[in-house]
Amino acid sequence: MEISIERDSEIPLYVQIRDAIQAEIQAERLRAGDRLPTVTALAKQIGVTQATIRRAFEDLSNAGCLESHVGRGTFIRQPDAADSSTINHARRAPRFSDVPQTPEAALAARRLRMGISRSLHELMALAKRPGLIRFTSGTPAPETVQDGLLQQLVGQALQAGQRQYIDYGDPAGIPELRAELAQYFQAHQFQVAPEQILITNGSQQAVALLAQAALENQQRIICETPNYRGITDVFGAFGHWVETVVRDADGPIPERLERFADGVPSLFYCVPELHNPMGTDLSPERRNMLCEWANDQNTLLVADQIFHDLRFDDDSPPDLLTAMGARQTVVIGSLSKAFMCGLRVGWLVSSAERIRSLIPLKRVIDIACPPLMQGIAVELLRSGEYDRHLQQVRQQYRARRDAALSALQRFMPPDVTWTTPQGGFQMWVELPEGYSSISLFLLAIERGVAFIPGPLQDINHRFTHAFRFCYGDVPVEHIVEGVELLADAVRELLRGAPGDSGLSGLGDFQ
Repeated sequence: MEISIERDSEIPLYVQIRDAIQAEIQAERLRAGDRLPTVTALAKQIGVTQATIRRAFEDLSNAGCLESHVGRGTFIRQPDAADSSTINHARRAPRFSDVPQTPEAALAARRLRMGISRSLHELMALAKRPGLIRFTSGTPAPETVQDGLLQQLVGQALQAGQRQYIDYGDPAGIPELRAELAQYFQAHQFQVAPEQILITNGSQQAVALLAQAALENQQRIICETPNYRGITDVFGAFGHWVETVVRDADGPIPERLERFADGVPSLFYCVPELHNPMGTDLSPERRNMLCEWANDQNTLLVADQIFHDLRFDDDSPPDLLTAMGARQTVVIGSLSKAFMCGLRVGWLVSSAERIRSLIPLKRVIDIACPPLMQGIAVELLRSGEYDRHLQQVRQQYRARRDAALSALQRFMPPDVTWTTPQGGFQMWVELPEGYSSISLFLLAIERGVAFIPGPLQDINHRFTHAFRFCYGDVPVEHIVEGVELLADAVRELLRGAPGDSGLSGLGDFQ
């Protein structure tokens, strides 16, 4: 039996091996009673770990395709013992690859997603040309961290001695940081206790923990879109087929949620405040709709609040944790956007029961987050430096947002529209229907300016006529110059007639 795998694929290796064996069964190249190679032999043949083979065999056994006998080996089961036309995976919720379709169809759908993604990411290499004005960075501007502040925080963290930072630390996070965060949340966002907080290596790891837990809890994954692709890529890396719900500036579109009104246990990821990439908040009407839908459909809401602290004023919308309760809500966040990415301190807030269930998984993944990094975060919060830092960067990003809005109003053709974010450092720009942001990207690069085309903000590569515009890492004078250059490229694009953009996305796979 020959099995080939793609090591650079987004599809987990065990899934590729599992689907390849199932394809052999369906093609009757493997028949009932045939003995498979041992786990050790097959792992050596393919060049993967034995754990990878065991995971593939486990899915096939749960589906009734294999049976194992101690001392004899693993065999293909009799046809009347299982319907091997599709794998109904144990511990996994129904999704695209689990409905009655051939493994070839599911694999083709995954490869289609990945193939377009690779091409688009290769296109973005053009944005690395020297001399460009780049409206592409989704990270804080380096100059926003005051000179000497990091050294000061490290010194304060070490004043108590090094011993507490030498060991691995608590997998849930050092108690001091959990307590400081609880106090901070109580003062600025919502009421939680330290035992409701899990410290993670950035919010990305928080999503990874939820992705693994969703496998165990048989939850379907649904993400609003457009969104930051790193989120959907994490769910995909754990073997989930990611479903999507299109949103507009006000939030998820109600009609798009209707196809998930089936009661299947689900996890719904959203950014209710200062959305990435749109920069907008959930409207009160959409917030109420989403909460009612989640209550009716047995859905866990995951609210990404990573930009909360970069709001320009204190008029924050009501948080979902308070509205829905901690048992049905998870809030994730980090210091990566508001302070610095390199600190890698994030968090997951939910019920104490859910936090306890995630701690063993966290321990297996990395034992614990680096205690010294957590100690720096404690000093940042405890000393008041974080609040002083936020006052500074909010003014800086507000000035850059205002410069961007003014320049867009001054230079852009009248049919181009954009959002007005109340914080953060990105906005969503839309061209008239029928015009491609990818074509615009190529025109803009030649003029010396870059941005993120809309299809890179969607796992199914839609939103071709839109793009993400990030102003946070660009000085005011360069923002004005860059928008003027970008507007010139837009006018050239619009001189042509609207039509098929050439890439309309893969849809919802309905």
